[in-house]
Amino acid sequence: MKLESITGPELKAIRRKAGINQTEMGKLIGASRSGVSYWETKQHPLTSKQYRFGVPAMMFKVLGVEILPIYQRSTRARGYGVLPLYDAAQAMLDREMERRRTKLQAQMDRRRQQCGAKTRKGHPCRMKSEPGKRRCKYHGGKSTGPKTAEGKARIAEAQRKRWEAYRRQVKLAQEISTISTPVPV
Repeated sequence: MKLESITGPELKAIRRKAGINQTEMGKLIGASRSGVSYWETKQHPLTSKQYRFGVPAMMFKVLGVEILPIYQRSTRARGYGVLPLYDAAQAMLDREMERRRTKLQAQMDRRRQQCGAKTRKGHPCRMKSEPGKRRCKYHGGKSTGPKTAEGKARIAEAQRKRWEAYRRQVKLAQEISTISTPVPV
C-alpha cells in the first residue's frame, strides 16, 4: 500500500485490518501502547515529517505501508529539476537512531543495581551488583567454581599436581635435614 497522506483514524483502521492491537503494535515497534494511541487519535493529516520519523514511521514499516518519497523543486537553476532532499536526511537520522539504540542497550546491560539480597539482620543488601550480574560479590556476584564435568576434572588434576609438588618438596626438605644434621657420637 502506498500513501501520500494519512490521518490517525485511517492509521488505526489499517492496524485493525492487520489484526494487531495497540499493545502488540507497541511491543513490535518498541514504544508504549499510549504512544500508538497518541498517533491514532490525530484527526488532521500527519505532516510529511510526522509519518517519516518516529513512531508513525515504525508503525508503517510493521504494517507494510510504503510512504511515497517527498520531492522539492530546486530553487536554483542548476538543471537538476526535482531533488529528493529528505531521503539523505532520513538515512542519516536512521543511522543516528540505531547508534543511540545500541549505545543505550549496552549501557543497560552494564548497569549496576542494588543487590537486594537479605542480610543477617533481614535488611536488603545495599551494595552494587557486579557488572552484568544482579547480585554483589558477597551474594552471588562471583563464580564459585567449575560448573561442567570437564571443568571439575581440570581443577581436580591441577590440585593433584599441586599436592604432588608439595609432597616432593616436603620429602626433599626432610632428606636435606637428615643429611645436614650431625649425628651425635
